[in-house]
Amino acid sequence: MIFGHRFKTGRLRPFLLLLSDSLVLAGTITLVFWCYKLMGGRYTMDIVLRTWPILVLMIGINLCAKLYCGNLFYPGLSIHPVEELRRLTLSCIGSFMTFSALLTFTRDNLSFSRVALFFSCCLSMLLIPVGRVILRYVLWKFHWAYIPTAIMGDAQLARGVVSKMVADNNCILEVKASCCGEALSPDIPDFTIDGLHDFCCRHRISYLIYCEHSGGGLNIERVLPAFLHVLVVNRVSRFPVLWSYPVSFYRFFSFEVSNRLLQREVRIQKRVMEIIFAVLALVLLFIPGLLIALMVKITSRGPVFYRASRLGQRGRPFEVLKFRTMQVDADRILDQILEQSPELKKQWERKFKLENDPRITPIGLFLRKTSLDELPQFWNILRGEMALIGPRPIVREEVKYYGDDYSTFASVKPGITGLWQVSGRNDIGYEERVGLDVFYVNNWSFWMDYYVFFRTFFVILLGRGAY
Repeated sequence: MIFGHRFKTGRLRPFLLLLSDSLVLAGTITLVFWCYKLMGGRYTMDIVLRTWPILVLMIGINLCAKLYCGNLFYPGLSIHPVEELRRLTLSCIGSFMTFSALLTFTRDNLSFSRVALFFSCCLSMLLIPVGRVILRYVLWKFHWAYIPTAIMGDAQLARGVVSKMVADNNCILEVKASCCGEALSPDIPDFTIDGLHDFCCRHRISYLIYCEHSGGGLNIERVLPAFLHVLVVNRVSRFPVLWSYPVSFYRFFSFEVSNRLLQREVRIQKRVMEIIFAVLALVLLFIPGLLIALMVKITSRGPVFYRASRLGQRGRPFEVLKFRTMQVDADRILDQILEQSPELKKQWERKFKLENDPRITPIGLFLRKTSLDELPQFWNILRGEMALIGPRPIVREEVKYYGDDYSTFASVKPGITGLWQVSGRNDIGYEERVGLDVFYVNNWSFWMDYYVFFRTFFVILLGRGAY
């Protein structure tokens, strides 16, 4: 039973993450060196065993970077996935570079192929995060290795927080008790403050989520002495958290926020990288694009490409280019469908999309599921109308859903893929979509784009939310 108690807490998770990182790194190095040997490398495979310093360096850097949920012995709240991806990438690069530098002072300097080490590093940067995604999904699926947590404060906010925690396989916290004045769910008992203290003491719960009341201050003095960690949550969901830093300004609780959108050199770097990527994509995908165009032409009458008017940066209209996935008289068919079905009309007004849309051609359904219909938009990137990563372009009728947030949304170029697409796509409501778009803009950075790009492959592979 002692093992079972530890197994059900979050203490196991950091060790599993460490094990996952180690196995993926060792497997990647072995695979690359084996392939390099098949291509003519003159060494025996026992050379892989002499790469052990890379593993030690990476684990050491990861521990210092708090990549194991705080630390191994008391796991805390996981860092944001974007920040985790940044730290994992840098720790991987740092480990291989340090190992390569150390080789210059040893007799093994000529034994190791720098090419094999370079490709091992590049592949590890991709596969280590993938290993973590798979591990977390397994833990979430079988409900293992969570930190028991209490929650208190505003009931409405707490209910929303709990629902997001349950659906997030990246979350390490599991709510066991509440103090919100009402039960959040049948599985979570609600107590008074004193009752919550007693319950947490009996069940060794030392983590508390405090949901700040609307318009209230931080009234947590009574609970601070009883919990090792207190996570304060408020209703502000669009704050630039990834580029804000808590500071003590004359003993006032303050934040300093960095506005990345105003840093011209960063925007220039983003534009240059997108042009390079778009050129490479158009060259590499030219033949597949011709095959897709041929299938579109054969399976339905009409043009190969579809041009749609959308709003771009600062609200300027432009024509987005796609492979045609609908019948040529799609607008006329849509009017008939909406006139005949009030339910579908509500769905269209809510999402500007229809599930099981009868206007979509057979090949169009496949193109949408795989997002291959978006490939011509690399031409929009070269024209400067779109970005690779960014909020999805919208029609003028959708501006009203953004309200005061539209100026923030329109301050950047729309993208082929974005945070909304990798967070649920059409399976989430429009209000949540607006929040994700604004969060992306406020927290925009190279690492945010890298995270979205990384997640895009999972979304395309699984086909979630695509219709």
